[in-house]
Amino acid sequence: MFEKILLPTDGTEFADEIAEWTYLLAGAHDAEVHGLYVNNVSDVIPAATSPAPPNEVADAVEREGEQALSRLEQLRPNGVELTTELRSGNPAKQILDYADEHDVDVVVMGRKGTSLLSNLGSNTHDVVLASDVPITVYPSSA
Repeated sequence: MFEKILLPTDGTEFADEIAEWTYLLAGAHDAEVHGLYVNNVSDVIPAATSPAPPNEVADAVEREGEQALSRLEQLRPNGVELTTELRSGNPAKQILDYADEHDVDVVVMGRKGTSLLSNLGSNTHDVVLASDVPITVYPSSA
């Protein structure tokens, strides 16, 4: 049923939990996983108030993304194919673009809290509203 699963990550422990579940799903369907980290430097520190030069902030955010994608590789079980990509820009737009460009079958994203609508998270919310492919929303245990 699924051949390509898109797994956006932010490198958190919750993202690790989602990755482990996604790998189980991929194994059950013999699907490949596409790990995606999107950095949005403008959301990290507004340029006017940043104590560090913009290139240092961008480098730090890129390193964070590389670490998040490396973590996906560390969690990957044998037999599951993983492709990773680091992008910059609006996370929801980049997730939607990647899903379209790579013809993914499903996107797996997380939500926090107990109320689906109020705690979906802005990126997950935006992707759910605009996606042409199914979205699986993984609930947090907290």
